[in-house]
Amino acid sequence: MVKIPKKDKIEEITPKNFQKLLNQNNKLENEINLLKEEISKIKNEILSSQERIEQTIKTQEEIIMDMIKKFNDELLKNKSKMNEEIEKIKTQQDVLRISYTINEKKLMDKIDTSIVKIVNKQIDGKESEVLMKIWINELKEIIENFDKLKKLKPKEFSIQLNEISDVIEIFKQKIQG
Repeated sequence: MVKIPKKDKIEEITPKNFQKLLNQNNKLENEINLLKEEISKIKNEILSSQERIEQTIKTQEEIIMDMIKKFNDELLKNKSKMNEEIEKIKTQQDVLRISYTINEKKLMDKIDTSIVKIVNKQIDGKESEVLMKIWINELKEIIENFDKLKKLKPKEFSIQLNEISDVIEIFKQKIQG
């Protein structure tokens, strides 16, 4: 144990005590140096560990950024493929729509032709009779609407009479022809 002189009292140090103090001082310096070396080693280990951690984080960031880039590339590629497929489907839909319209027109033409053939077969030789029935029905309609005709203004009445006259003229030509 080292005795430190007190302020009030001065102690004499003997050469033996001085040597002891020197030895103790040397031991303390050695211990301080050892502690400094330990602290330096710990600092170096901490710095090395920090560098490894930073490098690991940087590597992980690069990996994650690569993954994100690959994901975005795949997403873009898939989106592009999907758009192409949608356009193909739209084109097919347009072709089907056109085809349907054409086929519908052809079917309606065949139906019309078939109806005309059936009607022609049914009225074959009875054309005059059919025309007469149509004419009679037209005349009945004219007669039923005659009261309405009387109430029309002169211009409208004249137009209606011209229409009736045209219908009668057509029937007259059909009967004679």
